[in-house]
Amino acid sequence: MKALSHLRRVLSGAAALLLLALSWWAIRGGVNDAAQARNLGQQVETVIRFACGLLSVVVVVTRVRSRAWARPVRIAWAATLAASAGISALVWGPPMLHVALLFVAVSLLLAWAILWALGPGRAAAAAPAAEEEAS
Repeated sequence: MKALSHLRRVLSGAAALLLLALSWWAIRGGVNDAAQARNLGQQVETVIRFACGLLSVVVVVTRVRSRAWARPVRIAWAATLAASAGISALVWGPPMLHVALLFVAVSLLLAWAILWALGPGRAAAAAPAAEEEAS
């Protein structure tokens, strides 16, 4: 049982590091693409990508603090990740709807996997243990 707990902590740490790396990539890409955005679609995708980067950091922060905000932030992050992935396939280069839909599906699957690995906030994870002690 202790090995499972250790594995869960390692997965959570890896997910947090992945989110921080994604944040850096998204913010840097958003800043770089802002100068190259030539139409409204590219500008919107750039803003969404930048928001995704900021929300990536907030997801990690709400893992430890502000647990009440964790669920809405995670949903917003997954939505911006999917929107950025899908819109990018439509506005940067020749528009390809099938590729955009594939990007959205893969990004939502990736978001689910990262959030699963990240796990609940500390208080939510400690709540079952506190209930067992009270029994």
